[in-house]
Amino acid sequence: MSTTDRGRELTVREAAQRAQRAEETIRRWIWAGKLPARKLGAGYQVREADLDAIATGVPAPREPAEPHRTLGEWAAAVKAWRAGLGQSPRGDAGQLVIEDRAERSERGDR
Repeated sequence: MSTTDRGRELTVREAAQRAQRAEETIRRWIWAGKLPARKLGAGYQVREADLDAIATGVPAPREPAEPHRTLGEWAAAVKAWRAGLGQSPRGDAGQLVIEDRAERSERGDR
Protein backbone atom coordinates (compact mmCIF):
# COMPACT_ATOMS: atom_id res chain seq x y z
CA MET A 1 0.00 0.00 0.00
CA SER A 2 1.39 3.40 -0.84
CA THR A 3 0.41 7.02 -0.61
CA THR A 4 1.11 9.28 -3.56
CA ASP A 5 -0.32 12.45 -5.05
CA ARG A 6 -3.04 10.17 -6.39
CA GLY A 7 -4.12 9.30 -2.84
CA ARG A 8 -3.88 6.03 -0.95
CA GLU A 9 -3.22 3.14 -3.35
CA LEU A 10 -4.00 -0.53 -2.94
CA THR A 11 -2.75 -3.66 -4.65
CA VAL A 12 -5.27 -5.91 -6.38
CA ARG A 13 -5.17 -8.25 -3.40
CA GLU A 14 -5.78 -5.42 -0.93
CA ALA A 15 -8.56 -4.02 -3.12
CA ALA A 16 -10.23 -7.44 -3.30
CA GLN A 17 -10.14 -7.78 0.48
CA ARG A 18 -11.48 -4.26 0.98
CA ALA A 19 -14.31 -4.72 -1.53
CA GLN A 20 -14.97 -8.32 -0.39
CA ARG A 21 -14.63 -9.54 -3.97
CA ALA A 22 -12.33 -11.92 -5.77
CA GLU A 23 -9.02 -10.62 -7.09
CA GLU A 24 -10.15 -11.63 -10.59
CA THR A 25 -13.20 -9.36 -10.22
CA ILE A 26 -10.94 -6.41 -9.43
CA ARG A 27 -8.79 -7.20 -12.46
CA ARG A 28 -11.88 -7.44 -14.68
CA TRP A 29 -13.03 -4.03 -13.46
CA ILE A 30 -9.59 -2.66 -14.34
CA TRP A 31 -9.49 -4.32 -17.77
CA ALA A 32 -13.04 -3.15 -18.55
CA GLY A 33 -12.11 0.43 -17.69
CA LYS A 34 -14.55 0.58 -14.76
CA LEU A 35 -11.77 0.95 -12.19
CA PRO A 36 -8.89 3.33 -12.95
CA ALA A 37 -5.51 1.78 -12.16
CA ARG A 38 -1.85 2.15 -12.91
CA LYS A 39 0.48 -0.66 -13.82
CA LEU A 40 3.33 -1.05 -11.37
CA GLY A 41 5.68 -3.87 -12.29
CA ALA A 42 3.62 -7.00 -12.88
CA GLY A 43 0.63 -5.76 -10.89
CA TYR A 44 -1.82 -2.90 -10.66
CA GLN A 45 -2.36 -0.16 -8.10
CA VAL A 46 -5.82 1.34 -7.60
CA ARG A 47 -6.84 4.38 -5.63
CA GLU A 48 -8.84 3.59 -2.54
CA ALA A 49 -11.38 6.31 -3.39
CA ASP A 50 -11.89 4.89 -6.91
CA LEU A 51 -12.39 1.40 -5.50
CA ASP A 52 -14.90 2.61 -2.93
CA ALA A 53 -16.84 4.46 -5.61
CA ILE A 54 -17.12 1.45 -7.92
CA ALA A 55 -17.60 -1.18 -5.19
CA THR A 56 -20.58 0.61 -3.66
CA GLY A 57 -22.25 0.94 -7.06
CA VAL A 58 -21.97 -2.75 -7.96
CA PRO A 59 -24.26 -5.16 -6.13
CA ALA A 60 -22.54 -7.92 -4.21
CA PRO A 61 -22.71 -11.37 -5.76
CA ARG A 62 -25.58 -13.42 -4.44
CA GLU A 63 -25.91 -17.07 -3.72
CA PRO A 64 -27.21 -19.22 -6.56
CA ALA A 65 -30.98 -19.62 -6.50
CA GLU A 66 -30.68 -23.37 -6.91
CA PRO A 67 -28.32 -25.82 -5.25
CA HIS A 68 -25.57 -27.27 -7.39
CA ARG A 69 -26.67 -30.12 -9.61
CA THR A 70 -24.83 -33.15 -10.82
CA LEU A 71 -24.02 -33.28 -14.50
CA GLY A 72 -26.78 -35.83 -15.08
CA GLU A 73 -29.34 -33.71 -13.23
CA TRP A 74 -28.33 -30.67 -15.28
CA ALA A 75 -28.62 -32.60 -18.56
CA ALA A 76 -32.07 -33.93 -17.57
CA ALA A 77 -33.26 -30.42 -16.63
CA VAL A 78 -32.06 -28.99 -19.94
CA LYS A 79 -33.64 -31.85 -21.86
CA ALA A 80 -36.98 -31.22 -20.10
CA TRP A 81 -36.72 -27.50 -20.77
CA ARG A 82 -35.97 -28.05 -24.45
CA ALA A 83 -38.90 -30.47 -24.74
CA GLY A 84 -41.17 -27.66 -23.57
CA LEU A 85 -39.92 -25.44 -26.39
CA GLY A 86 -41.40 -27.70 -29.03
CA GLN A 87 -38.10 -28.23 -30.83
CA SER A 88 -36.90 -31.51 -32.21
CA PRO A 89 -35.13 -33.53 -29.49
CA ARG A 90 -31.96 -33.79 -31.59
CA GLY A 91 -30.26 -32.00 -34.38
CA ASP A 92 -28.32 -29.00 -33.13
CA ALA A 93 -24.95 -28.57 -31.47
CA GLY A 94 -26.48 -27.69 -28.09
CA GLN A 95 -28.40 -30.93 -27.99
CA LEU A 96 -25.30 -32.92 -28.88
CA VAL A 97 -23.44 -31.33 -25.96
CA ILE A 98 -26.31 -32.13 -23.60
CA GLU A 99 -26.37 -35.75 -24.73
CA ASP A 100 -22.58 -36.03 -24.38
CA ARG A 101 -22.72 -34.66 -20.83
CA ALA A 102 -25.54 -37.03 -19.91
CA GLU A 103 -23.55 -40.00 -21.22
CA ARG A 104 -20.44 -38.87 -19.32
CA SER A 105 -22.47 -38.52 -16.15
CA GLU A 106 -23.81 -42.04 -16.51
CA ARG A 107 -20.23 -43.36 -16.96
CA GLY A 108 -18.95 -41.27 -14.04
CA ASP A 109 -16.69 -39.05 -16.19
CA ARG A 110 -16.18 -35.41 -15.37
